[in-house]
Amino acid sequence: MKRFIISIAILLFTCNVFGQNNMGTPYSKFAFGLLPDNYGAYTAMGGVSAGMRDNYNINFLNPASYTALDSVRFYFQMGVTGEYVDISTYKEHTNYKVAQNASLNMAFRVYKKTFVSLGLTQRSDRGFDLVYAYPLNGDISKYSVQEFEGLGGLNEAYIGVGYQLGKLSIGVNASYIFGKVEDRLTLVMQPATSGYYVKTQTLTHISNPLFTFGAQLPLKLSKNSDLVLGGSFNFGTKLHGNQDYLAVQTSNTSGTSITLNDDSFENGNITYPFRITFGGSYSYKNRWMFAGDYTYQKMSAYEEFGTEKEFQDYHKAAIGGSLQPNLSSRYWWQRNKYMAGAYFARTHLRFNYTDINVYGATIGTQIPIRLQRQELMLGVAVDLGMRGTHRNNQILEKYAKLRINIAFKEIWFMKAKIY
Repeated sequence: MKRFIISIAILLFTCNVFGQNNMGTPYSKFAFGLLPDNYGAYTAMGGVSAGMRDNYNINFLNPASYTALDSVRFYFQMGVTGEYVDISTYKEHTNYKVAQNASLNMAFRVYKKTFVSLGLTQRSDRGFDLVYAYPLNGDISKYSVQEFEGLGGLNEAYIGVGYQLGKLSIGVNASYIFGKVEDRLTLVMQPATSGYYVKTQTLTHISNPLFTFGAQLPLKLSKNSDLVLGGSFNFGTKLHGNQDYLAVQTSNTSGTSITLNDDSFENGNITYPFRITFGGSYSYKNRWMFAGDYTYQKMSAYEEFGTEKEFQDYHKAAIGGSLQPNLSSRYWWQRNKYMAGAYFARTHLRFNYTDINVYGATIGTQIPIRLQRQELMLGVAVDLGMRGTHRNNQILEKYAKLRINIAFKEIWFMKAKIY
């Protein structure tokens, strides 16, 4: 119990670690930021989750998977993704590095066929910094400079329950979604030797419960092969939002400031649309595994404070496979699980008749390490992909992500025996 209380304290303290200015992509400007296309314990398998269940990893993306965990173990899992991005248009080029999609999870059995998981993870990321220069009509020596900045995103604190009902496993994550989305605009007249500049800030705080339901059905196909069918979904949910707007005018010469506008808009709603993921996994001789997922989110129903946005629906397909030569071998390289996958997403964004798509290929490994009273799984995944295109004056991003996932299970609930 002492260790359990300490783990809860670590989880609550870590809430402060989940930073919000995590991305540099202009595509995160829209809605509440970019939803991650690939994260979790199975990042190296293309991010599949619907039919994934084992007794090493906490698959928090499908709460029905909790019933596959060891009934006498306490599970603790943490993961973080580092990303390098090369971003370009047809005539400009830059790059950035960030850490994102951090997660912290715990799980354990509470009663017979009932398992519980709780944790904290990032639901969306947002961050951009864009600068535009516009010449003034009638005077080519003068122009205005506009700088757009954005940061924020959504976090998710959840407690989930999984229950074994015969062969069928069902589960639900009760989540509290919270975070903020901030937009800043600076308008400066050039040359800035006289006159003033204007800064505006729009800050939106978002919070509300969200429920994610899941199910998995394991099927024994033969002596050596198994199939798991699964899925998870959440209903469309209205997230409560408070929005503040501030505009300040500052003199370039004296530095004095004047507040032009300071308004608060309360009790608004932001739609988190219906989302569903379904798929399955096939395993052979406890060595080979193949899995596939399809995800759909009705982003065309997205609204902010009563205003519909012109988004299209989100679609994603993912496939993955793994090989674990011999889990009980004396050689570490045979106990490792080797993983690879790929995914494609047609995002909710479309500009100038051009879809903003995401392509990615993944590879990685999970290394089991046995300790005296613990079993540790070290996961390393590399995700290489592209977002966007140069066609029709759009932005192309080429990224390389490194996901580190550490999961360990400890004997907390097994009574010592004396022979």
